[in-house]
Amino acid sequence: MLNLRQLEIFREVMRCQTTVAAAQGLGLSQPTVSNSIKHMEAQLGFQLFERIGNRLVPTPEALEIFQDSDPIFSMVRSFSRKLASVRDTRVGSLRLLATPPIANAIVPTALRKFISARPEVHFTFDVRRTEGVIEGIESGFADVGLSLEPYARPGLDFELVGAGQMVCAFPSDHPLAAKSEISLKMLEPHPVIGYEPGARLGLLLQRDFFENGAMHRAIEVRYSNTACLLAESGLGVALVDSFTSMFGERYKLEVRPLQPRVIVEAYAVYQKARTPKRLVRAFVDQLKMTFEDWANT
Repeated sequence: MLNLRQLEIFREVMRCQTTVAAAQGLGLSQPTVSNSIKHMEAQLGFQLFERIGNRLVPTPEALEIFQDSDPIFSMVRSFSRKLASVRDTRVGSLRLLATPPIANAIVPTALRKFISARPEVHFTFDVRRTEGVIEGIESGFADVGLSLEPYARPGLDFELVGAGQMVCAFPSDHPLAAKSEISLKMLEPHPVIGYEPGARLGLLLQRDFFENGAMHRAIEVRYSNTACLLAESGLGVALVDSFTSMFGERYKLEVRPLQPRVIVEAYAVYQKARTPKRLVRAFVDQLKMTFEDWANT
């Protein structure tokens, strides 16, 4: 049975009609090429070339083999291009899950930049709560998850991709607009749009800002973008992550940091048992650059 390397040497000899030129084209020695042709002829049981002077003239059988081998090498070239595209992360598929703050703020910009350089990549993108992101990664439904302040799970790896902070958001005519930062004492006279019990951002605020202090929650919500919409309507001061409140300037709100600061970290989530594919790695790197660009604006 002939192998691909033998066929490659045979085809180069067919094109060059001398073993010397074929050897130069392939980067091999002339004896290696000559011996390969002799070995092929011994395997096949018939002659491939007639030796006329310094030239090798193909037999009718050799011409037929050469023609029939064209589809094989066309497939090899196509497959080689595919492998190069995989290496350069230009093709493939990526299944992504993200919690709403990252999905609504960071992911669209990162995706736009990423896909513009990789138009053949196929994306599946879904938005879930932190619990849904964690479950989606554990079950293998997605390649990578993105979440603010995810909780630890033994079968998962977490990689920091960016950080923001919790802020107060309110209309421009609100009394707090005159302040450069907002303390708990400043918030006390005002209704607050906070989070439902167990929400990750709510727990973070309780730990680092309220420290079990009293909070007049006018409304409890599940998502930061909902809090911003309610704050726009004058229903209270929204306590939200800075990504939701500021990215893209989509809300007509003033934003002030809390004092003390409450840092919010965004993580990429993977299965420990499965090394992220190159395409995932490239997208996470793009996310990090997007976070950095946002932080520097």
